[in-house]
Amino acid sequence: MGQAGVLLDRDGTIIVDSGYVGSVDRVEFIDGSIEAIAALNRAGIPVAVVTNQAGVARGLYGIDDVQQVQKHMIAELARKDAHVDLWLFCPYHPDGIVEAFARASADRKPAPGMALAAAAALDLDLTASWVVGDSAADIGLARAVGARPLHVGQPGAVDPGVLSFPDLAAAVAFILGGAGRDSASQVSSADRPRFPAHRFDRADEYGEAYVAELSRAFGTVDLAQLASAAEILAAAYLRDAAVFSCGNGGSASIANHLQCDHVKGVRNGTDLTTRVFSLSTNVELLSAIANDLGYDQVFEYQLQSMARPGDVLVAVSSSGRSPNIVRALDWAEANGMATIALTGFEGGPARRQATVSIHVDSGNYGIIEDTHQACMHLLAQYVRQSRMTPAAVASQTF
Repeated sequence: MGQAGVLLDRDGTIIVDSGYVGSVDRVEFIDGSIEAIAALNRAGIPVAVVTNQAGVARGLYGIDDVQQVQKHMIAELARKDAHVDLWLFCPYHPDGIVEAFARASADRKPAPGMALAAAAALDLDLTASWVVGDSAADIGLARAVGARPLHVGQPGAVDPGVLSFPDLAAAVAFILGGAGRDSASQVSSADRPRFPAHRFDRADEYGEAYVAELSRAFGTVDLAQLASAAEILAAAYLRDAAVFSCGNGGSASIANHLQCDHVKGVRNGTDLTTRVFSLSTNVELLSAIANDLGYDQVFEYQLQSMARPGDVLVAVSSSGRSPNIVRALDWAEANGMATIALTGFEGGPARRQATVSIHVDSGNYGIIEDTHQACMHLLAQYVRQSRMTPAAVASQTF
């Protein structure tokens, strides 16, 4: 996986958009924009500028003019110890009058070309990166590549599901504050983009937006936590420890599915004979405990009978607040078990208590559960392939 980066629009984001800025004398930096870029530099975050320059296709200025503006901006940035790691621009427009540039282009935002080029040049993981700009094209670019959009400038008609800031300085302060990076817990329910934020009249349009939101949400998962979860599970299977899973509602189906994939799937083509049990699957036992002792104890009570120190608990809870989940995690920790929590929303106590937390920064149950299901499959397939030869991996169906 690559690193997280920031893709910046130019006009209206770094410099004032006075309409087709094609000469040095028209360049006016927005207050705080140079300092914001310098702050990203100090944090070691790669910065790329991706800008549509349809003025070339419209005959208002030429390629050399764009490059002169760029050189001027580079010099002004350097005066305040700031720099841009990569400058990209698209001179094409289908309505242009200059024949060489009068066409559609996969580089013209919101098409993904410039973002993909930046990812290749700077080794970026676009799903962990930000796109910051003042227009719908910038938001569209972010969604086209699974990055996280931030709007700057007047909110106006900006998508209500996208965070908006008055300027680049404020947006960068938000990024460096940890939101969506190393401190996702700092994102409050008020800050998190809502999905859906408005009504859709067509299923295909909703589907497109859903996929984009799913990609954004998956990009918030800390891959280091996934790696830690994989290590815990692989070690448990090797020492013949038991792995227990639990969840309520939709999360119960993920817990049950985990038992299937981590027994049948993991054993397929490997030397592992895994012992995995879902605490959500036995309705007779579940209802007996709930009826006689209370629903808060349905998972804890089963662990008391079946679990031993060194075993593992995987708790799936979108909210992370379900009392039976929290009690199970508490008991497991107190009795020598490693714990893995899959959570969403703010994560609740489950996120804070677990040995490893796989957290999805989303406020949509479907998005959270889809991501949890993918993580469950990912962990099973990773452990399976790690116990196979390269030739066997290449020849097997996963």
